[in-house]
Formats: sequence, structure tokens, C-alpha cells
Amino acid sequence: MTQTRLYGREDEVAQWRDLATAVEAGHSIELTVSGPSGIGKTTVLETLCADASSRGWKLLRAAGAARRSLPGSMFWQWFAPLAQQMPDHGPPFDGQGRVLHAFLTSAGGPLHKDALTYSASWVLRSLAQEAPVIAMVDDAQWLDDLSLQSLSDMGVLLIGAPLLIVRGVRTGQGSERGDGIRTDTLLLDGRDGGARHGAAGHSAAGEGASRPGGRVHWPLEPLDRRAVAEWAAHRTPGVDPAEAARIHAAAGGMPFYVEEILEGGVEVGTDRASAETAVLEFRLDRLSLEERTVLDAVVVLGEDASQQLLARMTGLPTEAIAPVLKRLAAERFLSSLRPRPRIQHALVAEAVLATLDPERRAELHGLAATALRAQGSDPAVVAGHLLATEPGTDPAAAEILLDAANGARRSGSWELAVRLTGRALAEEGLPAELQRRILIEASLAYQAADRIKQAAEFGRRALAMTEGTRARVELLVDFAEAQYALNRVEESSRCFSQALKELENDAEPDTELRRRVIAQATGAGFQQLQFASQYGQELADILAQDPAEDGPSDRMLLIQEALRLSVTGTDAKRSGELALRGYAGGKLLAEVGAESNIINYATGALNGSEQDAAALELLDAAIAEARANSSPMANATLSYCRGAIHLNRGRLRLAQMDLETAMQAADTGWRTYLEVACVTLAEIYIARDDLAAADALLKRVPLDEERVPLVQAMALQLHGVVTAGHGEHLQALEFFSAAMDLDVGLGPTLSLWKRSTIESAARAGQTEYAAAVAAELLQEVRSFGAPRLTGTALRLAALAQPGRTTVVMLREAIALLEAHEGRYQLALALADLAETCLQSTQADDLQVFRTEALAAARKSLVLANRIGAAAVARRMTRLLAQQDSQLPLIAENKADRLTPAEYRVCALAAKGLTNRKIAAELFITIKAVEWHLSRSFAKLEISSRKALPTVMDPQD
Repeated sequence: MTQTRLYGREDEVAQWRDLATAVEAGHSIELTVSGPSGIGKTTVLETLCADASSRGWKLLRAAGAARRSLPGSMFWQWFAPLAQQMPDHGPPFDGQGRVLHAFLTSAGGPLHKDALTYSASWVLRSLAQEAPVIAMVDDAQWLDDLSLQSLSDMGVLLIGAPLLIVRGVRTGQGSERGDGIRTDTLLLDGRDGGARHGAAGHSAAGEGASRPGGRVHWPLEPLDRRAVAEWAAHRTPGVDPAEAARIHAAAGGMPFYVEEILEGGVEVGTDRASAETAVLEFRLDRLSLEERTVLDAVVVLGEDASQQLLARMTGLPTEAIAPVLKRLAAERFLSSLRPRPRIQHALVAEAVLATLDPERRAELHGLAATALRAQGSDPAVVAGHLLATEPGTDPAAAEILLDAANGARRSGSWELAVRLTGRALAEEGLPAELQRRILIEASLAYQAADRIKQAAEFGRRALAMTEGTRARVELLVDFAEAQYALNRVEESSRCFSQALKELENDAEPDTELRRRVIAQATGAGFQQLQFASQYGQELADILAQDPAEDGPSDRMLLIQEALRLSVTGTDAKRSGELALRGYAGGKLLAEVGAESNIINYATGALNGSEQDAAALELLDAAIAEARANSSPMANATLSYCRGAIHLNRGRLRLAQMDLETAMQAADTGWRTYLEVACVTLAEIYIARDDLAAADALLKRVPLDEERVPLVQAMALQLHGVVTAGHGEHLQALEFFSAAMDLDVGLGPTLSLWKRSTIESAARAGQTEYAAAVAAELLQEVRSFGAPRLTGTALRLAALAQPGRTTVVMLREAIALLEAHEGRYQLALALADLAETCLQSTQADDLQVFRTEALAAARKSLVLANRIGAAAVARRMTRLLAQQDSQLPLIAENKADRLTPAEYRVCALAAKGLTNRKIAAELFITIKAVEWHLSRSFAKLEISSRKALPTVMDPQD
């Protein structure tokens, strides 16, 4: 790599070679180059990009802009040219990439930051299959909020791809943002895996680059005397050392000032301040009025500058602009003229703005906004300039600001949306309807930005200006859903309650609207079930009609009633009937979409009533839709729901796959069902005899966080389950008892702590306590009537009973679990029966059951081996050995030789999915799919994917 204009950067040059080698070997690297303005960041970045291009890498470039905040600007700069050339159904914009294509080529709908991050990562991975990719962002500290968040989160999704993300980050004076958006996450100091350039020099970067997902930080320092002397000697051979030392002192070792002094031959003193004055203000003072007017306009317009816009802003003829731009370029104020004029350096732009008084700056931004509006520019671009102007009485300006605010909020740039709505409301004399719309947008923006008091005030004012019951109710529902999406359940419930009161007071009631509001409100108030009593008459009317007449709101109410019956443990059969009617063979999903909480409630009701086939059918379709729409949060929630069903049926490997998918999303912000998902995954890890993995989950759910009672109970349950997994049942009981104290009257489908209390109390010798809780639980589950859950409760209750009663209860549990596919609980019940008869203190009285017990142990061992329940298999192997009993002939389950990643790939390939579809499903590269398959074939002792169905049991 050439070192042109990189004097004093020998360490970085050497480190770059290591990084490039690591990327070409298939690793992903995140490189941050930071330092104050003038330190030479852009020069370093340009040199890296040039060398990467010479290596045949794919080059993507973007830059943040201090005075322009277009949502998703980084993605526009990286991918828009490619999206305009490529269809949305072919690589790299197939699969997850279609969301990004739609974002770049159409207005689209609301877009979550994570959806865009996932989609962009898919596209980057696809591009990296052809050649290594370098994706560079200069001045990343000035990116819009959406781009900034995605840039911070993207690295974890790109591990294992030959890809280098490079970000230049300005620090120190002039890097501050005035919008409250934090940029400190861009600097990787102190983060795990981050290598820091410094005393370690070359070796630090080498270590950071040598492992997948490496993070490297180069905080650039001023040049030393030697580097400046070499630079000066290159420009002026035989330069006097004293002169070189004077240049170094005057420039403070800052490359920008060194170059300006060398290029301009400016006479400077020996201090940094005199250099700044000499090379910037002195040069500005020499400009003519015409040149300065054009330069001011170029700085204000930024990347939007064009000769036509400059003419409109300055009042000069278009043909007069080109000669002025050439003179500015010759004086090194501009670094290029094509395709548009570009300021030489950020310090030049700052010097220009520093010499403008506030009124002149506001005037220039106003002229820019007017010129951009005249040529039909994007509202977000125009709004960026309007933010820098003083408010007036212009409804058109307010409309543009409102449009830009809506786009910013929908794309996740909430702080920008707050600023835009505030500026729009500052316009005076606005029409009432326009003011109402701005107030609504302001309320939604402030809610998203976590400014609750202001959001409530804007919402109150908007509601006061809204006429008509239907309009007021729909506005309240919008507010309620926005609150619920932010996990503010109480605020959401209040909005729903107010909406229902509006409907109750309506002289002409709208039944369809009422049912829809009640259904949505019931979901939001699920933890308290506080709205269930309000839909009795509506539900009666729905049940009295022909199911063929059910509408969308009817189905939503049916689902809520089914869920209520399941959650309270009232009637499993009735709950299942209502859930199936609400599901309507798939109509529900088509009506509400995969991201709706109604789908979660439907699967909860179907799961609780043990309607497994319908629940899995719904979840498979919803997960496919969520992945097609690149909705990672919905995908995580739905994957958790499906994993819970797989665990109930004893499909441990499939359950682990789904729960680990949810945990991956938790790394980027998913929290919807995090606590209960961790409980479920901990149970799976313990069943699989992986206590270290279960222990690691405790860090995700610390007990000192503030949560609502039910969620806090789940957190306690997690800690209890993991503690019990280590055999420390007395300590585990403390967690379970604390969880029971927080129980909010839930039925047996959700009261996990009761089940755990019975087992830990029994195994800790507290049989009376265990029996008392078991009696209560058995009464609840028999009343509810779900057979698999009853079998599970019987297994646990048997542990607290005297010997022969234990055998009777375990036999009943085994029969129920065999008949209703509870294979993991069945393996446990068989194991408990074997241990009770062969190991208990009452074993002499139970010898009559010896033959049955040995058969149960063998059956448990075979079943546990099949489903991957390694802990049960280990127990039964030890028990049979102690009894000098012959072990059953068990064919090794070769699937257990696979890593979790290999298992996921092989399971999908066994279903007939192509490599590309597997890659889209698991969000990995096609190359990774091929690699996993090739490694798996050897472990499974097969030669092709045709044999996969014979070794990958779809039920396991």
C-alpha cells in the first residue's frame, strides 16, 4: 500500500496489512479511526479504500453531514445506486434484502431500526460472497439516528463474512451534536474484543484482526517532528531542519495545517493559534464579495450544492457560477467540482460559518430551503434547513416539517422527529387541522423519545381539537398502541379505557369499532386481565352467530377470551374451541399480520389448550412472514412461542433452535418475553446436561431490575431453575417461594413456580410442603382439563407421595404423557418410576415392581437418547449399572454429534430447503451453509443431503 500523504502513520499502514489479510481469510472486522478535525482521518480512510479497491474488494462509501439528518442516509449512500439497478427478488436483494430494496426504492411503511439493520446485513453478506467488502463511513458522528444505531449494531450480524466496516469518528471540539443523540458507542475503547492502537502498536491490531468479529480502534495522534520533517523534505528537498521544526510547532503536528503551510507558503509564527489564523481567516479575507457569496452558499447547501441551486441562492446568473467555483477550487477552498462542488475540509466549512453572524446564517438556510423546495427536493432535506431558520407564518413550511417528522419517527429517528415537530409548531397562524396533525405527530415522537410528560400534553391538546367519536377513539387507540409497543402497559391501558368510555357515551354506537378496541385493550391489559369483563355482551353476540359471519374484530375477541380461559386455568376444552375459531384456519394472520400481539395471544391460547397442530401451523406461517418482512423482533417473539411448544412436546433440539434465535435478537434489543424465554431455554439446557449454558442465562436477567410482578416472578423462576439444576434444591426453594408470593392469580399454565416448588421441596426432603402444593396444583390442572399438563402435574405430585401411591400416580402420568406427546416429561416420569422402585428407602416394599421399573428405566434411556435429554439418559445409565442390569441396545443418535449451528442447517436441509433458503432463514451466508453441511455429512456418516431425512428425525 502506498504511503503517499501518510507521513508518520507507519504503524497504521502495517496494521492495515494485517486487517486486510484477516478479511480476505473470511473474518469480519470493525475498524474505527478517530481523532480531532485536521488529524488526517479522511486521508487515512481514502488510502485504505484505495488499497482495498486495488485488491479487488467491493467498495461502499458514505459520510455523515453535520447539518443534514436524512433518516437512513448511510444506507442511501451505500446501496441506492445498486438498488436502482437490481430487482428486489434477485441477489443481493432477495430474502431479507428485499426490505432494504423497498426502503430505497419506495416510500414504504413504518420501518423498525432492527429490520433495516438485518436487511442491510443480508445485502452486505451477499455482496461479500463475490469479493471482500469494505463499507466505509466518514464523519460517522454526524450520521442520522437510524444510521447511527444500525452502524453500532451491525457488526454482530456480520461475523464470519469477509467484510470490513470502517468508520471515521471526529472527537474533540466541533464534534458535539445539538440533538441529544449519543455517539460514544462508535468509539470502541474498553469493549470486549476491541484492539487499541497504542504502545502495543502492530501486535494489537494483529490480535484484533486474527479472530472473527474483531474490533479495532485507531485513535490518531498528531505527527511528530520526524514525520513533519520528512513531509517538508518531500515537498522542498533540502529544507532546513529549523524550518521543519517551525512548521511542526506552528501546525501542532496536525496534518491539515502542515499541508496548508506547505501548499500555501504562508508565513506563520511558532504557535498553533497563529497557524489557524494564517491559513484560514487570512485566505477567506482575500476572497472577492462574489467568491465569498458563492462559498457561503456551497457550505450551507453541503452535498446538495449544484450550479442551479447556487444561482438561485446567490442571485447570480447560472453561467457566472462555474468560473467562481473554478477560482475557489484553485484557492483550495473546494476539493472537487464534479459531480458537485465539495468543500476541501470540514475545518474550512467551520471557518466560513464562524465568520457569519447568526442572522446571516439563518438567512442562508432560508434561501437554501426555498431553493430546494422550488426544485421538489425531499421534505427531509428541506426540513433540515428549516430547522436552522426562525419561525414565521408559513403553513407550507409546517407541512414539510410535519412530513419530515413522520418519516423520521417511522424510521426510528425519534430525536430528529421531536426537533422537527417542535419547529413546525413554532410557525404561527396555522390552520386548526394542520396544527392538530402536528400535535398528534409530536405526541407520538415524544413518546418514542421517552419524554412522557410532553407526549401526554401534546396528546391532550390534539384530542381536544379532534371532533367526532370515531376520530377521537381511533386517535386514543393509536396513542395506546404506541405506548404498549414501548412496554408502558399502564399508560396504554389508560388510553384504552378512555377510548371505551368515549364509545359508551356515543349516541350511535359502532359495534365493529367497539369490539376491535376491546380486543386490543384486553391484550394490552393482559397481565391484569382488566378489560375482560367489558366484552361479555359482545362475546355472547359473536358466539350466537354463524362462525362464517365472524369478522376481524370478532376473531380478535374470541382469541382474547380463549387466552383468558387458558391463563386463569378455567376450561381447556372451551379455550381450545374459541382459539381455533379465532384462528379460523389462517384468516387471523392474514388480517392482523405477524407483528401483531394478537398472534402471540392466539398461540398462547392454542398452546395452553394443547392444540399443538394449529399453534405450530400458525407460528410457522407467522415466522415465515416475519422473516420475509425482516421483522427481527416479531421473529424473536414468535420463535420463543414456537420453542415453548416444542419443549412441551419434548422436541428439545427444535426448542433449543428457536429459543436461541430469540436470544440472538435479545442482543439487539428484544425484550418482549425475555424472562420467560430464558426460563424455557434454561430448562432445555438442563435437560441437555449443559449447566454452563444455563448459568450464562442468569446474566441476562439480573434480579435487581424493576419489573411488574409477573415478569419479576419469571426472573426469580429462572434463578431457581438454574440453582435446582445444580442440585441445590433448598436454595432454589427460596427463589420459587418468592415467585409464588408475586403470583397474580394465574392458572396452572403459567404458574411455573408451583411445579418447580413441588420438585425441589420433594428432592430436599420437605415432602409435606411438596404434597400441600401438589394437592393445590392437581386440583387446578384437573379442573382445567389439559391432559398433557395433568400428566406433568401428576409426575411432580408423585414425588411427594408414599411408595405405592407414587407408583400409581406415575403410571397415570405416563399414560397421559404417552397419549398426548409429552416426550420429555414422559422420559422424566419413567425415570422417576424406575428410581422410586429401585432406589428409595421403601425399595423392599416395591420389589414387586422391579421388572416394571427396569423396563421403565430402559424405555426412559432409549427415549431420552432419542430426544437429546442427556441428563435423563445419564441418570438411567447409572441406575441400570447399579442394578447390574443389561443396558438396552441403543443406536447412537448421530445428530448429537453436531454443533447447534450444524444441527439448524441440517434440520432445514432435511426438510428440502435449498442452501439459499436456509441462508435466508438462519441469516448466514450460502458459503456458511455449504461449510456446515460438508462438516455435518462426515459427522453423520452420510455422503449427501439425500440421506439427511434418515438421520434427522423431524420430530426431534
